Amino acid sequence: MENSNFVLGNAQVPSLYPIVYCSDGFCELTGFARAQIMQKGCACKFLFGPDTSDDHVAQIEKALECKAELKLELIFYKKNVNMILIWKFNKVNSMTW
Repeated sequence: MENSNFVLGNAQVPSLYPIVYCSDGFCELTGFARAQIMQKGCACKFLFGPDTSDDHVAQIEKALECKAELKLELIFYKKNVNMILIWKFNKVNSMTW
């Protein structure tokens, strides 16, 4: 897990699925401090930007609602608005970079 960049969400709080933990690498990669990330939703809407696909966003929301596995590559944005190209949304509350 040393080189993993991830967030962990609480699936017991439907509609938000708040982030309850984020790795140091996730903070470094996105440019956000841990305090800025904690309690945001694990769909990471705060990383959405103009090139993030609306279809992918809808798929993520549906997967969380249905507690279904979903694998996508998305365009998300760092705090400084630079694009992050490859994001794999692996499971309901498990995402890796």
